[in-house]
Amino acid sequence: MVTLFQDIRYAIRMLAKSPGFTLTAVATLALGIGANTAIFSVVNRTLIRPLPYPNANRLVMVWETHAKSGEKQNNTSPATFLNWREQNTVFEQLAAVCNLNGILTGGAPEEVAVQEVTANLFSMLGVNAALGRTFQSPQDDQDAADQLALLSFELWQRRFGSDPKLVGTRLMLNGKLRTVIGVMPRGFQFFIKQGSLAQKPPELWVPIIFSAKDRAFTGRYMQAIGLLRAGVPLAQAQSSMTGLALSLEKQDPDDMKGWGVNLVPLRQQFVGKIRSSLQVLFGAVGLVLLMGCANLAILLLARAKARSQQIAVRIALGARPWHIIRQVLAESFLLGGVGAASGVLLALWSVRALFLLAPKDLVPLEGAQIDLVVLCFAIGMAVLTALLFGTVPAVYACRIHPNEELKEAGRSGGETARGRKVRSTLVVAQMAAALVLLVGAGLLIRSFARLLAVDPGFQSRKVLTFRIQLPDPKYKTDQQISEFYAQLLERIRQLPGVQSASADAYLPFAGVIDGTGVDIEGRPPLPPSEQPVVDVTVVEPHFFETLGVPLLRGRSFNDREAREVSHKVVISQMMAQRLWPNEDPIGKHVTIHMKDEDVPSEIIGVVGDVKHAGLDTEVHPTAYWPHPELAYRFMTVVIRAAGDPMALVPAVRQTVQSLDKDQPIADIAAMESLLSSSLARARFSTILFGIFAGMALLLAVIGIYGVVSHTVRERTHEIGIRVALGAQPPDVIRMILRYGLALAGSGAAIGVVLAFAVTRIMTSLLFGTSPADPAVFIGVSCFLAAVAVAACYLPARRASKVDPIVALRYE
Repeated sequence: MVTLFQDIRYAIRMLAKSPGFTLTAVATLALGIGANTAIFSVVNRTLIRPLPYPNANRLVMVWETHAKSGEKQNNTSPATFLNWREQNTVFEQLAAVCNLNGILTGGAPEEVAVQEVTANLFSMLGVNAALGRTFQSPQDDQDAADQLALLSFELWQRRFGSDPKLVGTRLMLNGKLRTVIGVMPRGFQFFIKQGSLAQKPPELWVPIIFSAKDRAFTGRYMQAIGLLRAGVPLAQAQSSMTGLALSLEKQDPDDMKGWGVNLVPLRQQFVGKIRSSLQVLFGAVGLVLLMGCANLAILLLARAKARSQQIAVRIALGARPWHIIRQVLAESFLLGGVGAASGVLLALWSVRALFLLAPKDLVPLEGAQIDLVVLCFAIGMAVLTALLFGTVPAVYACRIHPNEELKEAGRSGGETARGRKVRSTLVVAQMAAALVLLVGAGLLIRSFARLLAVDPGFQSRKVLTFRIQLPDPKYKTDQQISEFYAQLLERIRQLPGVQSASADAYLPFAGVIDGTGVDIEGRPPLPPSEQPVVDVTVVEPHFFETLGVPLLRGRSFNDREAREVSHKVVISQMMAQRLWPNEDPIGKHVTIHMKDEDVPSEIIGVVGDVKHAGLDTEVHPTAYWPHPELAYRFMTVVIRAAGDPMALVPAVRQTVQSLDKDQPIADIAAMESLLSSSLARARFSTILFGIFAGMALLLAVIGIYGVVSHTVRERTHEIGIRVALGAQPPDVIRMILRYGLALAGSGAAIGVVLAFAVTRIMTSLLFGTSPADPAVFIGVSCFLAAVAVAACYLPARRASKVDPIVALRYE
């Protein structure tokens, strides 16, 4: 132990004598370990840390699948859910949720996200209220007279000032009084955004009250969660539920034909597409750390060579090989420890930077933190990196022959072939890793550029959007709903700076959209499972002009059609092509199954296709009804402004209040920001991967520059002889460049092969770009070659200026 402390003290003194080397080594390690620790904190939060439910490993989402559309995660209907709950044999419990929006009044009006749930949800999740109680099955979802509500901790704090006496009082939600029975724990949420009518986590919970008519209602808007029986594997449960789906299809072939079941573990559901992104980023940052280790190994090899005579003296005086290895490793572990400490500090800053850089709801970065698990990871990384970059120099040092080194005292002695080979191998590995990361970054950049070039189907500039939902008790009839929106839009159009205004039930990039089957007049009617499926939305007058959706054929809705039920419809180009190929659909009739009594609608116009869900999604056939045809309580108002659209917000808010003082507006945003949000995942991955690729390139340049510079120093005598025998400066430059480019070329060749294999895992992150895109591979290879030439040129130019007399005297 005393000897070990002596080695550590000696290592400290030696590192203090070389502050430049020490700072370079610590900075390199801090960047590598810090970046790895930051990304690991997110991986730990998202993929590793247990979910906050006691039986999380038995919780699964239960989705419906549709054979014709290929949909694997579709919502279910009340009727199907009730059949599942009563007839399944593999679940202890099944619960259902439905995400909606509601309006709180009794103070400043506010829209909140509301989750309707079956009363057993919280007991199934194993979550209790922080204050009061949760719903109790089965009474709370069967007694419609007792209107109950649960609040989120955050809503309780923000709106009610953390009032401990709130439990037992009543609040006004959507014009109805509900009794507050509890407050949920801080941070609790159970929210699956896919298929949710509300696109944000719930702040308030109310029980689902099933009625007799729900037994026959097949509208799919609910999400189902199941708790598997103990000992039932997922595969067995999937097989059993598939059999149940086939049984339900036989009982009701019209509504259930082609509908199956898909069980998704809750962890997998929450992670979704994030898993592949995080795995790729974690792999990329790991490569950066390995490149940093290679750089440090190169530096330590040069340091060991410079200290070879000192080590030879120690060996001659009786030092054993293990003593030499221990001394070199002491320096390595000391550097690793300081680098890890600096890396953890950098990781703390990096996690905050990631939180600011990442878009909302992309990854749960608010839960990412440097906890004990992450600290253990950082310590492990420090030990591993110290071994990686310290082993080769340590082995090299212990193989020094004291007789040969002491005979060369006072001379510079050339480096052994083994030392040059190790150094060259490390540089080749660096260049290969750099090419892999640069190719990955190039593919993501090319993919992102193609995504930016996609036409969304509308003009997003200078457009303001906000959403309104009218409460049921106050606006009971379709006429009242239509009149409110008609008056609101008329007043908004009179505001200064407004060029046009309209509204849409399901605005592009703002959330989900209804889909349903259709029948075409003149063709045999089909059962529901075989009908063509189209998206359906309702719009106010001048919607297409306001949003900039081109009218391709026919006309839009006139004033009478916009105010009265006239059974007219405008369809998208994709719907026209799918249902009436090589025909003109204008004047034809289609029955859209969205009402209690479906009536054929006449097609009066065809508009351009709109990318509704995102730029990277397929275009769906879409039908547009005028608002009176299907009066939705919720609509998204669209305003095209002459200038900055956000400047209209105060006037718009005042206009809404002038019509109804209790009516809030929500989700205020510029259309450009909604469009930008659809690019969030691709932008985030591209930026981070680009940063890591840039770090890798910098490390590769430093590595090849260091090796070529060291080679020039080692070959000073040889270069002096060549110059003395008549070699010209260009000859010397070419000689050094050939050596550097041979290393870079070997690394690039290996990197191309590795990149072809590695980039396959990036397929899910790419849009319109092949993982083997030749333009990216060729461009990156040429760029890396140019950078390598630049890195080699400075030492080559320095070598060309060697004075032969000085060089020969140098020996």
